Amino acid sequence: MKRSWLKRKTPYKKAPVKFSRISKKPRKKPSDSISVLKKRADAVFSLWVRARDSGVCFTCGVQKPTSQMQNGHYVSRAHNSLRYDERNCHCQCVSCNVFRHGNMDVYALRLQEKYGPTILQDLDREKKKIKQLTKEELHAIINKYG
Repeated sequence: MKRSWLKRKTPYKKAPVKFSRISKKPRKKPSDSISVLKKRADAVFSLWVRARDSGVCFTCGVQKPTSQMQNGHYVSRAHNSLRYDERNCHCQCVSCNVFRHGNMDVYALRLQEKYGPTILQDLDREKKKIKQLTKEELHAIINKYG
């Protein structure tokens, strides 16, 4: 009887690991990657924004400890050109930022009260710019707001 091509002639045995096969390429430190630097910059910038606004929600006005507040963005963080823009980021409570999805109608009115009637056009113009953040820029943000 012929053997099926699915059946092995001998039982499968795990080959021993030979250390000579492992490549000896130098690995990057995880702290040097852009994604890790973005996370660190986000954390530092968020703490700075919440301290700047003294824990007062930009949209509803409720005051809580800064540890219970969040950094709310008018234009999404996906737009790197405005991700760390001080005019785009303000302290918001969890209720406004998460459950009301940023409470954007009130946020827009407060932005115009604080920065003038042209702020929405300025932010819209800036968000259309494509920007790739470099490691040096992220290190500079971490140092500036840290």
